[in-house]
Amino acid sequence: MRETLAADLPLAVDHFRYFAGCVRAQEGTAAEIDEFTAAYHFHEPLGGVGQIIPWNFPLLMAAWKLAPALGAGNCVVLKPAEQTPLSITLLMELIKDLVPPGVINVVHGYGKEAGEALASHPGIAKMAFTGSTVTGGHILELAAKSLIPSTVELGGKSPNIFFEDIMQAEESFIEKAAEGVVLGFLNQGEVCTCPSRALVQESIFEQFMAAVMKRIQTIKRGSARYRDHDRRAGVAAAIRQNSLILGDCSAGGRAGVARRRGGENR
Repeated sequence: MRETLAADLPLAVDHFRYFAGCVRAQEGTAAEIDEFTAAYHFHEPLGGVGQIIPWNFPLLMAAWKLAPALGAGNCVVLKPAEQTPLSITLLMELIKDLVPPGVINVVHGYGKEAGEALASHPGIAKMAFTGSTVTGGHILELAAKSLIPSTVELGGKSPNIFFEDIMQAEESFIEKAAEGVVLGFLNQGEVCTCPSRALVQESIFEQFMAAVMKRIQTIKRGSARYRDHDRRAGVAAAIRQNSLILGDCSAGGRAGVARRRGGENR
């Protein structure tokens, strides 16, 4: 609930407003080459743009791709993640009278079927994908066979490194450093730029981890049905994702990793 109201919804609105402003400011340029020749530079739409988005911020991810493509005059075929079809369906219901028929097209389905068909379709002039590295590589391969130019934003790893001199700083600085680690739980950890691991100098490990655990204990967990805007950690996006998380926790335990908090269904 917290990330939906603070990020997914307002930032999606901001992106549409931003690119609407870009359209108003965009113009071509003309230059005289010689007395017989003039050069005119202008922008043309590509045509049909294929877009595949992930499930972690279903509206914001759609806005990132829809707004610039529409602003440039393109038509769009958008495939949302199969885990989050309702957000896009509701958005289309809200804007269906604002654009001509056929300008925005939504294709629901699994990646193996709908995603592959979209990425390899000869009518697509540009492909844009956000998701995992493995799937992104597959999308690039499919698009390349039809010479479709593609842009992919793939999953990342974001290690945080902390040296012993941070413990010599003011308490507010240490708290901020600890908060950097805790950002790994933002949106249930379902953010590609979330901290994935912390590398802490051994001399300050226990002291720094105490600050981290203190910050973690303030996180409010629970389902969005409680309508508590301060809840920072809700349910996983899908049962499969929940199983992957628990599997990682179990694998860590078998490898001798000490669990300090959580790691089980609630």
